[in-house]
Amino acid sequence: MAAGNGRTSLGRKALAPVLAVGVLAVGAHLWLNTNLFGPDEVCGGLVSVDAAAAVFPSSGRVSDRAGLDVRPADRLAFTCTVESSSFLPGSDTGHVRVSGSRERGDFPFTDDGRWPNPATASFFSGGATGAVADDHGWVLLPDACAMANGPAIVEGYAPEGSDPLELARLLTDVANKAGERAGCLSQGLLTAPAALPEAPEPRPVDAAAVCGLKGLAFPGPDGRGGAEETVQQDVRPTWACDVAGYATYAVTQEPRVIAGIRSSPGFEEQPRTAGRRSSGFDPQHVVVDCAGVPTYFSMEFGQSYLDAVDAPGTPRVQDLFDDFVGVAGERLGCTTPTS
Repeated sequence: MAAGNGRTSLGRKALAPVLAVGVLAVGAHLWLNTNLFGPDEVCGGLVSVDAAAAVFPSSGRVSDRAGLDVRPADRLAFTCTVESSSFLPGSDTGHVRVSGSRERGDFPFTDDGRWPNPATASFFSGGATGAVADDHGWVLLPDACAMANGPAIVEGYAPEGSDPLELARLLTDVANKAGERAGCLSQGLLTAPAALPEAPEPRPVDAAAVCGLKGLAFPGPDGRGGAEETVQQDVRPTWACDVAGYATYAVTQEPRVIAGIRSSPGFEEQPRTAGRRSSGFDPQHVVVDCAGVPTYFSMEFGQSYLDAVDAPGTPRVQDLFDDFVGVAGERLGCTTPTS
């Protein structure tokens, strides 16, 4: 009996170190590869750890490394990089960069190389206004957050393969926290979209209905051959079409975007567009009245058009834009201008 008790005691003593190592291993795993026992928020409280973790295509521990960088003169101007890291074999470190800035109100439709082509973006509006495309997204803050240098947005870059809907939700959440901190959410919190429209696939151009608009002229010379276009299906509140290499068209009646455009520096009266009074930033980025609804039209030109601009049969820039406003306006139900 005594010998049996000795063996049991010896077995327990041998098992104790094994259990201790196991506990340490589990604790190390939870600490290094998950968010258990970690903070609920990073980036100075602007980013929810759970919301950020949902964006990353693989699991890991979320941190903000260098933390939040804020410009003292503007609480809605900031940057922060969120990192998801894991020590599991084969795991990569992922990064989501979030920032707040002020932009010209029609920034999603301008070709400065920073923004995704609007024809490939999934736009959303209602509870929140924004778009996601190519692992890059933005959310517009309310009008009350605008200043003399333009409306405020929250922008985010995510790793390839991230869930675009989760990115939209994260950016909406960050916009709410940033807006609350700045004291400009008097109308209540923004709400993230429940779903996103799918981005369209490229297709051959129909010469009789470029971008699906019957009668719209091709933005280039007659011998175009083989051109492709990417066309969004929904007309309202935001629509865009890209004729690859030649031109990108966009229209929006989204009230928050229109308000941001009108409040931006440089927005002023422009020459008449398709016979309509217009205001904007230049003759190809304007807001006109469409049956009582302020409507923004824009057209950006690609390298293929610029290379052929002097070739016979290539329409002039303003003729193309006037044609676009007339044809697209008719589809939107705009009345013919009388003055």
